[in-house]
Order: sequence, then structure tokens, then C-alpha cells
Amino acid sequence: MPENKDKPSIEGLTTGRGALASILRKRIVERAEVASGDEQWLVGMLRLVRVQRFPVELWVALGKESDYILIPYMFCSCPHFTIRVTGGVNLEPCYHLVATHIALSTGRFHDLSESLSPDDVEAILLEILTYGRSTLLRKVLYRIKKEDSDG
Repeated sequence: MPENKDKPSIEGLTTGRGALASILRKRIVERAEVASGDEQWLVGMLRLVRVQRFPVELWVALGKESDYILIPYMFCSCPHFTIRVTGGVNLEPCYHLVATHIALSTGRFHDLSESLSPDDVEAILLEILTYGRSTLLRKVLYRIKKEDSDG
């Protein structure tokens, strides 16, 4: 199979996890400089939500069809990331991780990390893992939006 120079391959790397994480982070930052329509849509529509800061920073990308769990610069539960990146095909990040970097850089995201209880975070993550979407997270965001428009 011909090598694609635009998409770094994991094959042949003999370095540790730290080096792979560093390469992935670098690709995320590079891709953010020339953001695609999907990445811009997630950020522009405020479809990225930080749900937890500690002990691990967790985000949710509210997709058109599914929601995905993210750890910035490290992991996304979307099929692209789980099959291609963790499966060892290449280190090309998914657009959810790139959009999360853009959101962090611009401040364009919902931060519920201070208002959600640990039980709420657990329920949101379980809904996403079980059903592919979180109705609880959408209800919380709708309530906040309604309070903002009423107040």
C-alpha cells in the first residue's frame, strides 16, 4: 500500500506512548489552522461541552446523529478515532478533537464542569455509550439556554 505523507502512519514507530501522543497533538494543532467545515460547525454552533475537569478532563461533542466522548488531544469515541487511530492505521485526528482544540483556543464551548454533579456526568457518559446520544445533557443545555433568554 502506498504511503500517504499527509496522514502520519503509526506503522514503523518504535517510540513510546508519549511520542505518539505528541505526534497526535501536533497534528491536531496543524489541522486547526485550516479548519474544515465540520470543525467550524461544531465550534460555531457551540456543540462542544466540557462536562468534567478532574480527575480527567472530559468533553462531549454533540453530533448531528451521535454524541462522542472526548479527552482533549488524546481520545475520541467516534468511529474514525477508535478504528483508525487506536487501531493503528494512522495518527490523523478526527474532526471532533480538532474542533475541541479550536474551542479551547477561542473559548467557544459550554463549560458545565462546575455545575454537573459526578452522578450527572456518569449518567451522561452512560447514555452516550449505551444509546449514542445524551438526552440528559441536552435537557441541561436547554434549561440553561431558556434561563439565559428569560433572565
